[in-house]
Amino acid sequence: MASLPEAVQKPVTLGERVRAARHELGLSQAQLAGDELTKGFISQVEAGLVRPSLRSLQIIASRLGRSLDYFIGDESLAGAKRRLFHRLAAQAALERRDWGAVRHETMSALAQQPPAAERATLLRFLASADTAEGKREQAFERLGEAMALVDANSDPAELAQVLHARGVLYVEHGQLAAGAESLEAARDLMEQREITDPRLRARTLVHLGTVYRRLHRTAKALATYELALAVASRSSELRLAAQSHMGVAVALELDGAIANYQRALGLFERVSDTAVELSVMQSLATVQFEHGDMSAARETVDRCSERAALAGDVRVGAIVDVLRARITLEEGDADGALHLAAAAEERLAELGDHRQQADALRVAAAADHQRGDYKSSDRAYRKAIELLASIEDHPDLSTLAAEYAQKLRARGDLESAFAYLELARDPAASRPAS
Repeated sequence: MASLPEAVQKPVTLGERVRAARHELGLSQAQLAGDELTKGFISQVEAGLVRPSLRSLQIIASRLGRSLDYFIGDESLAGAKRRLFHRLAAQAALERRDWGAVRHETMSALAQQPPAAERATLLRFLASADTAEGKREQAFERLGEAMALVDANSDPAELAQVLHARGVLYVEHGQLAAGAESLEAARDLMEQREITDPRLRARTLVHLGTVYRRLHRTAKALATYELALAVASRSSELRLAAQSHMGVAVALELDGAIANYQRALGLFERVSDTAVELSVMQSLATVQFEHGDMSAARETVDRCSERAALAGDVRVGAIVDVLRARITLEEGDADGALHLAAAAEERLAELGDHRQQADALRVAAAADHQRGDYKSSDRAYRKAIELLASIEDHPDLSTLAAEYAQKLRARGDLESAFAYLELARDPAASRPAS
């Protein structure tokens, strides 16, 4: 029996189904792409060169008036839906930082033998759980495996995600140069491949701006932060609504659960956008302070503080209070600065954010030194140094040790000052005795 002409053959692959449905509606690739996607991306999907993410496929399906089932019909529908359910549940658990659930749902999805790009996504989820639980080497191993599964031609969006995750992991452990390289690679890939994911772009830019600032590349930091702020969206308190969708999802059948997880994740993304916006404003205030523009810094701090209170973000509120304390100290009010820094340090300690806690202790120590309470100043400086050493944040440890050595030298304690100068030169070495 002769085969059907190509024009009337039944579409089999996802790309063929997209192309056939598009032709039925008389749409061009650019019209199907709209504002969210690109013509080049649609072309790659139809050619089978790219497997679209769930979000991209939802956009495509909606524009073509088709269900998701129509496009994933080239796989076992039950298996594909089951994997989708576990992946969405894992992603939702990741957003609410429920690491046990992340591991359970991710391992359930991996047991379904997902394709390479999807496996890379799941490994990235596991790496986030590893990082949160202090399993640094395991996190790097998972991200390395994920990178081996994807490339810039077939899975550019997932590769950008993995590069971003690896860059953040480097930065969190004080490896700023390696972090900058990975984050710049993620940024460049998004630009080259026209990846339209404002959330990932904003996150990458704000982390990259922070790396530039910590490397004292202030002009680049400021430009990157401003770009991140332009990309980030504004939102209000939505986490409670997202959590309610989580609860509803648990009680529903598979299709209903998937729909509710998708709604919850959409809300979480908007909450995350607020976090990005807060992070950028906090970082901008830091740069303004370092440039000596106290008026602009205080104005930005006030805006960020109000925004953090509205969003219920205790951590950012505490970090902003540390910066407010630094401004207050610079203006000569050591008592006021000490009060702000001490309160912020308590909140950050409760949250387990040791890097920011060390920063609060640093301001408190400087305030105590200005007040002439050297015993309290020494105690705060040394506690901050111990915290930074415990998380192996060598760049910040070096800066703090040098600052403390300068204070000790001004007080005439040359022996201790020399010991801390040695620590500043080689922060990986043992700490001086207290």
